[in-house]
Parts: sequence; structure tokens; C-alpha cells
Amino acid sequence: MAEIIIANIDISRDYDESQGSEDVHYQSFSRMATFFGRDMQAHRHDRFFQLHYLQTGQIELQLDDQRHSALAPLFVLTPPSVPHAFFTRPDSDGHVLTVRQELIWPLLEQMYPGTKDAFGVPGICLSMADKPDELAALEHYWPLIQHESTTGMPGHDTMLVLLAQAVFGLMLRNVPLNDHRMSGMRGELKLFQRFNRMIDDHFYEHWLLTDYTIQLGITESRLTDMCRRFANLSPKRLIFDRQLREAKRLLLFSDHAVSDIAYQLGFKDPAYFSRFFNRLVGCSPSSFRASQIPVS
Repeated sequence: MAEIIIANIDISRDYDESQGSEDVHYQSFSRMATFFGRDMQAHRHDRFFQLHYLQTGQIELQLDDQRHSALAPLFVLTPPSVPHAFFTRPDSDGHVLTVRQELIWPLLEQMYPGTKDAFGVPGICLSMADKPDELAALEHYWPLIQHESTTGMPGHDTMLVLLAQAVFGLMLRNVPLNDHRMSGMRGELKLFQRFNRMIDDHFYEHWLLTDYTIQLGITESRLTDMCRRFANLSPKRLIFDRQLREAKRLLLFSDHAVSDIAYQLGFKDPAYFSRFFNRLVGCSPSSFRASQIPVS
């Protein structure tokens, strides 16, 4: 029997009208529906939390193994890699935020201590009809997010992160996560998300795959199979991508020498760091930095 692979949608790569930054993507619900279709087939967003906020209309939603039929105003939270599919009518509109998981896990840990380690965050569909205060507050945030997503003003990336975290916080504090049913987080998916969190915690230390598998209590072949199914990438590539993303940030947003950045990222040899970067990006760290700095 052929294995069913649920498509992973990378908003920054697969959506031509993505607005925002590398870590926070924003678009109106109607514009995304025009691009992807109102009848959205099962998919996921590896390493990103996604929040749909529906202001008008209705949604027929399959969220992991749960079905929902709900009227706006509502929000839908899909944690990283949780599969979801939905159908909406033309009068359904609102906003969509897609945010890198590293920005949401600390928020969840502060609001619900222990959530990060338990990884018990299910997909959520929740009506906001009885929450007028939250609805009023959200009406102020969306125009700000839309503005920061398209402006080139200094600090807009930071502003987007803060605004996105505020919106997620407003939504999530209405959900009793400690009591919410956890059926949406099945074993393999739970392990995969735990592996991603371990990468965030230890990529500076250059853990070997065996370090991860020992902590996870699984074999390397099982980890490889799990990553291939959920992300269509190898475990090593997921680790390399995290190291590379941090390297790009440091190159762009600090004036540290390339050798200092190499040591900061845990590389013992700056020359090896340069080879690592060149292999994945196609240019040296110095060339990448120079290409991203606007000419005055």
C-alpha cells in the first residue's frame, strides 16, 4: 500500500503574496483563499504555528482527527506539523498569521508552565463570539500587523514579532490548555515536535544524531523515517537548517566578525563554518552579508 504523505506548505516559498519577515508571515484570509482555494486539502506547516482568525463566515474544518463546523468570529490554531483541511464560503474573511515555532514556544511556556516539555499543544478551534473585550483589542492589532508587514521602516521585523506574540497571547489565554483534550498530538507527531524543540535547545552544542536519539529513546532509522514523513527532510538537514538560520541572523543583524560568529555558533574552526555555509547557501558568509546590505 502506498504511503500517504501530507503536503507541507512553506508559506514563504509556496505563496507568492507572502508579507512580513522570515519569521512572521501575514495575509488576509480572503487573499490566501483566492490563491490556495476555498476547499483546502489536508496539509501542514512544519516548524511554524499558524493562526486563522475568521471575522465573517463559517468554516468546515478537519483539524488532525477532529471535525469542526463553526461560525465566525473564531480562531483556529494549528501547531507545527498538525495536519488540517477546511472549506469556507466566499463570505468568509479574516486574517492569517504564520509564525516560526521558536517565537511561540516561550510564550506558551510562560502562560502554561510545562507545556513546552509535555508538547501537549493540540490543534484548536474556538469561538470568540462571547469574548467582546478580546475582539475589540484584536481590531486594533490587525491594521498594525498589516502595516508592519509591508513597511520597510527600521525595526519592522521586531515589531512584527511583538505584534504576532500579542495576538497569539490574546487568543491562547482563552484556551485552558492544561485541560484541553490532547488527542490531536499522536505519538509520532509528538516525538517529531520534541525533536525540533531539542534542536532549538542544542544546535549550538553540535549534538550528534546519537545524542538526540538517546534523549528521544528511539533508533536513528526511526528518527530518519519520522523526519522524512513529517518534513521530507533528513534529521541532519533539519539541524543544519537551524544552524544556518541562526548564522544568517548573526551575519545580518550584528557587526561581529565571521570568525566570531563561527565560534558563537559552536564551530571550532571558522574555515569549516565557511565551508558549511557555502555548501548550503552557495556563497561565503562574507559574500552573503555584503549582498544583503543596501548600497547607500
